[in-house]
Amino acid sequence: MDTSDQSTPSTTRRSKVEMRTHAEQCMLEAARQIVARKGWIGITLAEVGLQAGYSRGLAAHHFGTKSGLLRALAGFVNTRFMDVVEDKAPKRQPGMDTLLGYIDSYFLRDDGEWTNARALLALMAEGVTVKSESGAILAEYNHSVRMTLARQVEIGIANGEIPADTDPLAAATMMIGTMRGMMLQLLLDPSTVEPALFHKQVRRQIKVLLTLPGD
Repeated sequence: MDTSDQSTPSTTRRSKVEMRTHAEQCMLEAARQIVARKGWIGITLAEVGLQAGYSRGLAAHHFGTKSGLLRALAGFVNTRFMDVVEDKAPKRQPGMDTLLGYIDSYFLRDDGEWTNARALLALMAEGVTVKSESGAILAEYNHSVRMTLARQVEIGIANGEIPADTDPLAAATMMIGTMRGMMLQLLLDPSTVEPALFHKQVRRQIKVLLTLPGD
């Protein structure tokens, strides 16, 4: 009997999983674009589904609620950034070199619209408002980013690149705050300075601050 056109149950299941994953990625990309364009407040699950090319109800089916979408979107935005980090710095050494690589990737992206940065900063701005629906989720995401950077500070301390009395989490917080603050200034007024100059200045500042001995 010819079985060339017959699909096995495992093949069918895999196909369905792949289709679901693809749909979720498309909707998360649509959400990222929408948030970068107009912010998180007012975004609807139906809008996300339609912009992604699906039905109005598919985003609700996949993510359940806006909070569910936000949790997935925070991870998606971070993954997009980490893809850039890994692409631009495949041979970075752990510690200070990797920390500087984060700065390079943050300011030297091949994205003239700064979509990822706009989306994240828009989410952060909404997250600090009173009774924000996204504050707790973004705080969780922000903590994971700080811990990632803090780990590299710890390695830098072990390598002798960073003073031993440096608090890794405090240093990571200072670094991410500086990067986001400078990016906010750039996005608010692009005529202020060239991104390449911002990158150079932030890189120099962070390197100096992390290598200065404590009081």
